[in-house]
Amino acid sequence: MTEEYWATSPFSIARYYGGIKVDGVDYVIVNKEGKDIYECSIEAEKAGREKAIEPGEPADLIDRRYIPMYKKLGRDKFIEWVKGGLDLKAMKERIKNENKK
Repeated sequence: MTEEYWATSPFSIARYYGGIKVDGVDYVIVNKEGKDIYECSIEAEKAGREKAIEPGEPADLIDRRYIPMYKKLGRDKFIEWVKGGLDLKAMKERIKNENKK
């Protein structure tokens, strides 16, 4: 979920905890590179920044199981595939088939 969606939904509580668990699914905030909010917080602290993800930068709420795919595909392609109705299994299959070509 992009921040534009989750920030104005019942998922918005994630902003206070870095994530949320709903119906057994663990969602976590990630930056545009797919680094979770906890990784971003450590990097920000080391760099002396106040914010883990700077305002205006993407802060997506992702099912933790999808983070490796988010990183592999990149944010834009990942969102495109999700909007296209692909679940994690279908994404893996599509990549497998594309690599065979």
